[in-house]
Amino acid sequence: MPTFRPDLDGLITYNPGKPIEEVSRELGIEDIVKLASNESPTEPFPEVQSAIAAAAGTVHRYPETSAYYLAEALSAHHGIERDSVWVGPGSTSLLLSASLATVRADTSVVVARPSFVMYSIAAAIAGGDVIDVPIDADHRHDPEAMAAAIRDDTVVLFYCNPNNPTGTYSPAGDIDRLVGLVPERVLILIDEAYAEYVTAPDYASAIPLALERDNVVVTRTFSKVYGLAGLRVGYAMGKPETLQALRRPQVPFATSTLAQIAAIEALRHPDRVVERVKENAIGRELLATELRGRGLAVIDSQTNFVLWRPAGDPAATASALLHEGVIVRPMGPWIRVSVGTERENRRFLHALDNVPDTTG
Repeated sequence: MPTFRPDLDGLITYNPGKPIEEVSRELGIEDIVKLASNESPTEPFPEVQSAIAAAAGTVHRYPETSAYYLAEALSAHHGIERDSVWVGPGSTSLLLSASLATVRADTSVVVARPSFVMYSIAAAIAGGDVIDVPIDADHRHDPEAMAAAIRDDTVVLFYCNPNNPTGTYSPAGDIDRLVGLVPERVLILIDEAYAEYVTAPDYASAIPLALERDNVVVTRTFSKVYGLAGLRVGYAMGKPETLQALRRPQVPFATSTLAQIAAIEALRHPDRVVERVKENAIGRELLATELRGRGLAVIDSQTNFVLWRPAGDPAATASALLHEGVIVRPMGPWIRVSVGTERENRRFLHALDNVPDTTG
């Protein structure tokens, strides 16, 4: 038997939720709606699909490891320098690489609880201690409490805005306060995976801060509004020197050729993104309104999902919905449901009404 790291014995592994194919095999259900993983309910743009097909014959070659042309397209998209962009196979891989570049056994990281579980997993893989800071009464990050939790050995603070799984967001003033309170030796990694979905007028991206401060980095992804979750492509923005240090643990050829080409093409269609954001907002409001109409507690969301509390046991409710052909994600006392197409949203609500003990 090989020798393994004993400190990873208790590591919480990421649970991606059941895929459609697995549910179909297990339950024999053909018509399945997956609303558990915050994916785009619609396919990649037609032009993106054509670009992928056209490039399929090139995959016998390694991809360009620097993702030069995608970084160039992103720099033009955001109006920043190309060297201020770092591309990787999904923002999750960037979080892990950043952790490996900063965290070690005698250090700690600060995370909100609940938030994206991969922050804690990435820190634990790197050997660091995780400091959990509860979100506030409004289900939002607490900048002052997170800054106060920083220890002498803290090297990273993860901040999800908007936050997964609550769907809440921090207005620009909160981020400014946080950056002002955190020592410059601590990396502030702000995950904006759901930023494109925000419609709140007082939300502002932290990208300008990342370009000014060498201890602030912002990550984004193509897995959500652009519908490229299956290709795995994301990026980070910040000071070139900071990004250069954080990318050192990244493996070569990390982002596939097809992912790079698809992302470049996706950026050429901002009008399509605007349409998707509008459709998502309509679906999000429908789900929240209908769930509240059933007497259930719902957290206001600025993302492509809604967190709600069933009247009965969340795990049992999610299991019952699964047998109705609807996949959702139980999370503690809550359930997270992703915004789907109108048909998928209605299907979820209909299935919910068929499940006993789920309404207030």
